[in-house]
Amino acid sequence: MKNVFLLLLTTFSLSAFAQTKTSTSRTDTKQFVKDDGKTMHIKINSNNAGKEINYDRTFSVKGMSKNQKDALVKRITDSLGINPPPPPPAHH
Repeated sequence: MKNVFLLLLTTFSLSAFAQTKTSTSRTDTKQFVKDDGKTMHIKINSNNAGKEINYDRTFSVKGMSKNQKDALVKRITDSLGINPPPPPPAHH
């Protein structure tokens, strides 16, 4: 009887442990964009509620306007499901 009780207790404990989820609502995103006029290097590292993203690509941007380059960065962040960081404050 003691063995049956221990078996049931162990089974219950393991099933309860297996169903425990570790959930985090913390979002940590780092975005690096370097543009030398010829190439644009975009590096994004993000951990959003346990979903890890490591994006690191270089694009040829020679002849592209600032709006086209901004649109490229926006398409990438949108496709990764990342909200881009706010723009830096304007200088007065």
